[in-house]
Amino acid sequence: MKTQKAIISFAKTKDHELADIAQAIANQMTNNLNFSSPSPSLSDLQAAIDAYSNALIQTQSGSKADTATKNACRLTLEHDLSTLGTYVNLIADGDVVKLQSSGFPLSKLPEPIGILEAPVLTVHYGENAGEMVIEISSIAKASGYIVLYAPTPAPADNNDWNSKVLSSTKGILTHLKSETKYVYKAAAISAEANKMDIYNFSTPVEKIVP
Repeated sequence: MKTQKAIISFAKTKDHELADIAQAIANQMTNNLNFSSPSPSLSDLQAAIDAYSNALIQTQSGSKADTATKNACRLTLEHDLSTLGTYVNLIADGDVVKLQSSGFPLSKLPEPIGILEAPVLTVHYGENAGEMVIEISSIAKASGYIVLYAPTPAPADNNDWNSKVLSSTKGILTHLKSETKYVYKAAAISAEANKMDIYNFSTPVEKIVP
């Protein structure tokens, strides 16, 4: 089971946002009984924040030297935040209340997708004998699609149908029996659907294989 953690990488954080995020962390960590021995020290972190903030202001002059100084100060601040975040994750050990008290932004937990809605299935003749082309309407958050097919009359139990899993919304069924009517249906796949073996299937389509 995945748990939340303090985010320790700030490489993609915008320049003007980094100092504010770092200062909020420093404020929250100050006198925080959950984290009694922060590493690096909060005084070192504050020094890195101040140096970066001042360097950021100096870049308004537009000189290359000022920009280089700002970039160097940013790397120092990012390193300090990463080290401190690692300490926070170690001490909190998955305790969300402690993590939230640190001021660090937290990673998001994956939201369960559930059983997805039924797609719309279209079946076309293939280019060769015994082939049928499958087209399935796209379903948001689907990890793939499952197609069930069987000669008519189809079995009552889905487990007795032929099946094919597709990673995209299009696919080809091959080696079907020519001049035989088949029934086809499709469903969107999610982790929950696979675990529970429950799917919302499309309206069945019947078509004779060429």
